[in-house]
Amino acid sequence: MKKSILLTALVATAFVSACNGDKSTPGYTFMDDMYRSPSLETYAAAENTAQGTEAQLPVEGTVARGYVPYDLPNSNEGYEASKNNAAVPAYFAELNAEDGKELYSIFCSHCHGDKGDGNGILMEREKILGIPSYGADRLPDITPGSIYHVIMYGKNNMGSHASQLTYDERWKIIQYVMKLRQDQSATAAPAEPAA
Repeated sequence: MKKSILLTALVATAFVSACNGDKSTPGYTFMDDMYRSPSLETYAAAENTAQGTEAQLPVEGTVARGYVPYDLPNSNEGYEASKNNAAVPAYFAELNAEDGKELYSIFCSHCHGDKGDGNGILMEREKILGIPSYGADRLPDITPGSIYHVIMYGKNNMGSHASQLTYDERWKIIQYVMKLRQDQSATAAPAEPAA
């Protein structure tokens, strides 16, 4: 009986000593390293990793989810090679051109214009000059593949938009650009016959 009273008194003392009178603090914690794990800074030095930093490189050959590799180089030769449309996905012809209209208005229209005529707001304000229209008379040799190449790497004053658009979004914009190109070609004045 004395042992049970003594044990009860010890347990009660342990509970009372674990309490904290200050209500603004979380109280005492036992095994603090398990309660609050130490944070690691992303690029901080770490002696227990092979690379010596907390951030690790992915395993060689790893491809990010949703990433589609693009192997053509950022050069004039790569641009010319892109014209054969080797990178165009099979579902491209089935895309609805209107799906790319909103994306086009966000990423392209400020330079290329709402109609693809090269008269965007930046052209009107003379911030960027020489923006070509998509019409066959101004850009006779563009293809979906070459447009994709320009979105990936940029060309002349246009910078790369690869980091801003997903793979599918790029193709939606390209489908809309090809629609604008058709619209411009249809409204272009017919060539006058040679005299």
